[in-house]
Amino acid sequence: MRYRWWIIFTALAVTTLVTLWTFRLPKVYQATVTLEYDPNPTSPLGSSVEDVGGQVSHFLMSREFFETQNLIIQSRAVAERVVEHLGLADDPTFFGQERDTDWAPVAKEVAAQRLQSKLTLDPIEDTRLVRLKVRDTDPERAATLANMVASAYIEKTMEDRLGSTAAAAEWLAQQLDSTRTQLNESEHALHEFKKQYNVLSVSVENRQNLLAEEIREYNERLTSIRARRIELEARLGRLKAARAHPEAVQGNGGGEDSELDALRTELRSKVTEGAALAVRYGDSHPTMLELKGEIAAIRASINDEIETLIKIAADDLKEAQAVETGLSKVQNKAQKAGMDLNLREIEYSRLSRQQESNSKLYDLLLQRTAETDLTRLLRTTHVRVVDRALVPKAAISPVVSLNVVGGVIGGLLLGFGLAFLLHQLDRRIQDVPDVERLGLTILGVFPRVAGSSAGSSSGYSARRKRERVGEVENLDQVVHSHPMSMAAESCRTVRTNLMFMAAESPNKTMVVTSANPKDGKTTVATNIAIAMAQSGQHVLLVDTDLRRPRIHKAFNLDNRIGLTSVLLGQNTLAQVTRDVGIDKLSVVTCGPLPPNPAELLHTKQFARFLEEAAAQYDRVIFDSPPLHAVTDAAILAPQCGGALLVVRAQATTRDAVISAIRSLRDVHANLLGGVLNDVEPSRGAKGYRGGGYYHYYRAEEYASEDEPPGHSQSAA
Repeated sequence: MRYRWWIIFTALAVTTLVTLWTFRLPKVYQATVTLEYDPNPTSPLGSSVEDVGGQVSHFLMSREFFETQNLIIQSRAVAERVVEHLGLADDPTFFGQERDTDWAPVAKEVAAQRLQSKLTLDPIEDTRLVRLKVRDTDPERAATLANMVASAYIEKTMEDRLGSTAAAAEWLAQQLDSTRTQLNESEHALHEFKKQYNVLSVSVENRQNLLAEEIREYNERLTSIRARRIELEARLGRLKAARAHPEAVQGNGGGEDSELDALRTELRSKVTEGAALAVRYGDSHPTMLELKGEIAAIRASINDEIETLIKIAADDLKEAQAVETGLSKVQNKAQKAGMDLNLREIEYSRLSRQQESNSKLYDLLLQRTAETDLTRLLRTTHVRVVDRALVPKAAISPVVSLNVVGGVIGGLLLGFGLAFLLHQLDRRIQDVPDVERLGLTILGVFPRVAGSSAGSSSGYSARRKRERVGEVENLDQVVHSHPMSMAAESCRTVRTNLMFMAAESPNKTMVVTSANPKDGKTTVATNIAIAMAQSGQHVLLVDTDLRRPRIHKAFNLDNRIGLTSVLLGQNTLAQVTRDVGIDKLSVVTCGPLPPNPAELLHTKQFARFLEEAAAQYDRVIFDSPPLHAVTDAAILAPQCGGALLVVRAQATTRDAVISAIRSLRDVHANLLGGVLNDVEPSRGAKGYRGGGYYHYYRAEEYASEDEPPGHSQSAA
């Protein structure tokens, strides 16, 4: 509330400036084109013919594709197409200039950047639609630009698609020629292989089957002949063994040695007969001799037969061995031919696969080349215009009402911010909470009271001020001269608080001081003294401000003798005590100003004076200098029963109060509390009044400074 006029003025100023600025802004129109991304574009060639430019429908379902297309629409490439088509680089009105002014054409890139700044895209959620918006000061040009940007974007996508198709077609043609050459080479190589190995009449697979059958037959015959050879070897051995014992030769059961068997049977018969005749006739009998001759002849025939059989068996064995050797050679040759055939089969399979692969690749490339050639002739794209832009009828900017409301809100925010900043920068005491937050208890609040000279002004403002602060002739005796005033009541409040602070053992001596000069300590001291005297107590008011005294002026007394006279031993307390016409109130003025005020307050004479005054009076009140100016108050306060600190509203700073409190506590003074002085009644303790800080002690000014008539109570 203290800074409400700052807030109001700031809000009005900002609102006015914003309103004027709004009316000076050019009107801006917006044209909108609605585009649709089609995931399933028209396919006149059928679904089997794929577009070599890319499977757009697969990407349209992803967010990345939409974002990419949105950026392409706003790209410099599209903008430069529009600039070239409409000649915007040579149009001064496009840049907000008049046609009659000297205009130098700008670069195409500069015009494209300006066009890009006018473009905005607004994708419609959960659809494939996007709104392309163009803003311009000319409504017709806004619609033209919007439609042209959409057309340039569609044209660019078409060219990009056809460009990729042409590049693909060129690449396919190159690959087709290369693949055709490879196919011819592979077919020729396969033909030469068939011709070389006679694969034309019988296939490799059939040859493998025939060769396998041949090898199998060879194996069977070789096995059979080997068995025959083994049999012949066994027979030959038996026949050779029969030479020594012809009669022991056994038949093989095959009928081959039937003649030998007959001779052997006959031999056994003759031998048996000879054995029987030998018993009957003896060995020399002619029959025996004839029989022996027959036996010898039979044995000779057996031997001849055995030799003949051995020769036959040996010949058969040689034949069997020759056959076996021949079959082994043929078998080995057939197996080698099978291995060679396997190698030829591998080579044949390789050449056949290569020819087949080249053939398939050639067919695929031929098909894709034909499809690409057809795609070149098809001018379709994945985007289309749903609604073209119309010439806007109304401007979208500036919105006067919105800007004014924004100016009011911004002004209020700025005003509150300025007020907060001023409040933070203002270190002066404003009200009672400000003081109490510093640790000082406020015993009372003195209102602002103006002197009689303030009533000389006229007018409404002067009358309002007189009604607000009141008028008195002598501010230092306002309690006596105006007992029913607010100031008098405030003094009685302070008096009551002081009396009840220590009702059983009251502080008889009390010093009244302040942090800075002109805080009103003398006025507070005189009025509190008067208020206590009115309550029936004998009060002595002593002026201990030995540098710039004012008590004698407050009561129109002679200051030739006073406190300094007593301290120097020239007079007694009774001799310097003055009656001021107020019942039970006595005053001791300062007296002649000494050269060493602080030293006098340290003397034994002052201690005796203090003891004597306390013994004769109920209350002794000392008016002392400010704490920040000199050390007198800090010397006097510990010797008294308590200290009262006067703080002037809207003048004394927080730092000064904190320093004053610290000074009193450092000397172990009994700080009774404080009095908030010079408060405007209509504002309670929150009024504002400017005021500066005056250095208290300057010898040539402090002792000689006089207050002008009609001063406020804060002059002391």
